[in-house]
Amino acid sequence: MTVLFLAGCAPLHPPVSTPPVLEEAKGQIHLAGTSPLMAGIAKVEITPPVGTPLAGYAKRRGKPSVGIRDPLYARVLTLSDGQDTLVFVSADLLIFPPPMARALAERIAKESKILPQAVVLAATHTHSGAGAIAPGFLYEKVFGRYQASVEEGIAARISWAVGQAIRGQQRAHWGIQEGPSLAGLTENRASPAGSVDASLSVLLIASDAAKPLAVLVAASAHPTLLDSKDLRFSADYPGEVCRALESAYPGAVVLFVNGSAGDLRPKDLLGSDPEQRLKRFGSAVAEAAAGFVSGISLRSHADLAAWGAEIPLPPPQIHLGAIPLHPAIGRRMRPSRVSLNLLSLEETVFVPLPVEATREAGQGLAAAVRSQGVQPLLIGYANGYLGYAVTPWEYQRRTYEAGMSWYGPFFGEVLADGLAALSNLYPKKKK
Repeated sequence: MTVLFLAGCAPLHPPVSTPPVLEEAKGQIHLAGTSPLMAGIAKVEITPPVGTPLAGYAKRRGKPSVGIRDPLYARVLTLSDGQDTLVFVSADLLIFPPPMARALAERIAKESKILPQAVVLAATHTHSGAGAIAPGFLYEKVFGRYQASVEEGIAARISWAVGQAIRGQQRAHWGIQEGPSLAGLTENRASPAGSVDASLSVLLIASDAAKPLAVLVAASAHPTLLDSKDLRFSADYPGEVCRALESAYPGAVVLFVNGSAGDLRPKDLLGSDPEQRLKRFGSAVAEAAAGFVSGISLRSHADLAAWGAEIPLPPPQIHLGAIPLHPAIGRRMRPSRVSLNLLSLEETVFVPLPVEATREAGQGLAAAVRSQGVQPLLIGYANGYLGYAVTPWEYQRRTYEAGMSWYGPFFGEVLADGLAALSNLYPKKKK
């Protein structure tokens, strides 16, 4: 995304934050012992009509799309232990704008009779996804002119797919594996010597016959292999990953989620042609994920939980070009609080992040959760969008990512404190 507002050079000082309201969150955790796992899947196309703007690059200036390279989809996985139901949505969108994310989570919760904190709305972060879904001057610079019919059409299809997945639940087995399978394939765009996240996480959901029902693939890299001049809708490389694995496992639904990809992208060594690079990177990720699938040990029972709380955000530190905006103006433009939620599948805790975290900031967020004795799986671009989360050192360097950090140098640390407090509530910790 192009910088619309540059963050200011606020003095570095320890963040001041108020702990989340934890008692209510603790009461949301229902653990009654492991039970047979039930799972449901669904997939629905969400490509808007050709002529709708794309979202991802302000350089496009809201121009209408001219075609479809490959369709956009929303893929759904639901898990249930008889008491709690968790909903995972992976949609080929740049982001879920906060108003859309909030309204859709509430809609799904009401229609499916579950709690909003049990819903994960994750965007794959393709930069060739549907535009016109976010009202307001700032959003329309990147998404094009808002069209309520486009937003409602996508929301209605996703909500319908969630209902289909819940109604079609069946007995299932599960397993998770993680490893550094993307070494040499990604790079840090902010610094040639910067760290990268080469890890790949795979959640496999299989039927009683051990046939894959769903594969959730988590990796960290920007889906920007198609550039701003390409005016076709596309899921970029996440679409290639999903298509390859769904072809390998007929009948299965493959969900791709991005991690802390704020400053990470596929390496140029994959080729100079966008189509070539897209297919090569997507194939490499799919091949690595398939290698995990074949070796995952499956379990038939699980205990699920979902809980969350609101935490206050630091004062917005926003510049309009070189002109600093008063914090009071920033408060009118950006939220003052954010809802954080966690979802657990036994010892694995899924961490939806409504931010674009850099590699270093993502490490800090994962460490905050891991310090409480649970294993995190970060899901970025989820349940809204609050700009970038960077480290204080990255903020001082005035990189592009720092310029898109709307809440200053300690935003990541405030989020880490909130996530650690929520993680500490989970009773099933490693001994």
